[in-house]
Amino acid sequence: MTTTARAEGIVDLHAHTTASDGIYAPARLVDLAIESGLRAIAITDHDTIDGLDEGLARAAERGFLCVPGVELSVEYEGGTFHLVGLSVDRRNRALCDTLEELKLIRSKRVDGIINDLNRHGIAITAEELHGVSGDTAIGRPHIARALIRKGYGTSMTEIFSKYLVRGKPGYVKKRKIAPSEAVRLITDAGGIPVIAHPISLNFKLFARFEEILDGLVAIGVRGVEAYASMHTPEEAERFAEIARARGLLVTGGSDFHGDKNERLGFYADGSPIPAEILADVENFGCAEPRGLVS
Repeated sequence: MTTTARAEGIVDLHAHTTASDGIYAPARLVDLAIESGLRAIAITDHDTIDGLDEGLARAAERGFLCVPGVELSVEYEGGTFHLVGLSVDRRNRALCDTLEELKLIRSKRVDGIINDLNRHGIAITAEELHGVSGDTAIGRPHIARALIRKGYGTSMTEIFSKYLVRGKPGYVKKRKIAPSEAVRLITDAGGIPVIAHPISLNFKLFARFEEILDGLVAIGVRGVEAYASMHTPEEAERFAEIARARGLLVTGGSDFHGDKNERLGFYADGSPIPAEILADVENFGCAEPRGLVS
């Protein structure tokens, strides 16, 4: 089967734009999804919905399905917990207010990162970071790209092995919200709370994941991102099986940023994200068909 033929039956429900830490503007991301033969895409920027208006408008122009979403960083002891909200109402007041608050907190965190890097002899300024991020809120990937520009590394992987992580220069703990608050924000905004790339929860046995999942379902989680860039095909099928056994939504996304060797519509080693998951999302309450802006 050719790549083009395979691409006709794929979707991507986890992708980022320049509104957070992706390298493509929302409209360009929609265009790229169409050019790549996808049937639908979800814009799920980190802790922001600022890119949704532009992305949905372009999708409406082109008759393409764009699902409005967000990805929230959630407090979790064992590993990294991200919660994707699909089909959120981007005008929901509680969601908008919380994301604005997080934006202010992120700005203070960036100041702390710059100061810590400078203390360790890494010369970087806020002006240089804005040269990378433009008008969007600065995140760690923007800082990493600025460090690459200045010769402190040659790739994102190298930068994140030397800086910006726990125990390394430039590490400042990120403000995250409680799982129950994250679920409530997404649910109250009409969205579907989905555990992003669940392997990042850092469990050793799938039995332990099922325990974690059952606890999260009890507070309102409704889906599992089985087809994720961090998963092997075997892991993806196991996550999908566990989710379906509980009547949960199964989703998938490349976690596309544009400069991390990802490919829209594919996960793991190049496996396609099946378009069948889209029907399930629509049955759960898909928002704004064909990207139309209400």
